[in-house]
Amino acid sequence: MSTIPASKVSKLTSAMPFWLSLLLIPLVMYSAYAGGWAVLLVPFATWYLFSAIDFFSGVNEDNADPQTPDDQLTWYKLITAVWAPIQFCIIFGMIYFVTRADHLSSWEQLFLFLGVGVITGVIGINYSHELMHQKPKIERRMGDALLGMVLYSHFRSEHLLVHHPMSAPRATL
Repeated sequence: MSTIPASKVSKLTSAMPFWLSLLLIPLVMYSAYAGGWAVLLVPFATWYLFSAIDFFSGVNEDNADPQTPDDQLTWYKLITAVWAPIQFCIIFGMIYFVTRADHLSSWEQLFLFLGVGVITGVIGINYSHELMHQKPKIERRMGDALLGMVLYSHFRSEHLLVHHPMSAPRATL
């Protein structure tokens, strides 16, 4: 395993795999609009598409240089920051849309909400994990909001107090 220098970490191309998560949003909207078999696309894409990308491109096991200054992590910080309002909109937007859609059967609604749950669980919880480790209080609160939206708020205290007991003093929770 090697270390990626700060000059390479700071480039958008290094953060691009994380930005691919945004492609799931139009997929959810298409699935809700189209119905039918399309509602299966969201959980399938979330669970398997990224694994397929890793398979064909190779898993990147390199780590960023831990001395990389925060101002060079803009693309990483931005994707985690924009995900919180996007996740809020997708959850409550789908609730609004689906409860008014006449073209979706009960099973289509079920799979559509399953897909939204998969996205918020797979993407949202991972981004919240990154946010909860940040120093700015706003970022930690966004991490809390992401966890709250999936009814997993206890993960923050569980993770910080059990998994990282020395790096997270109780006063910062």
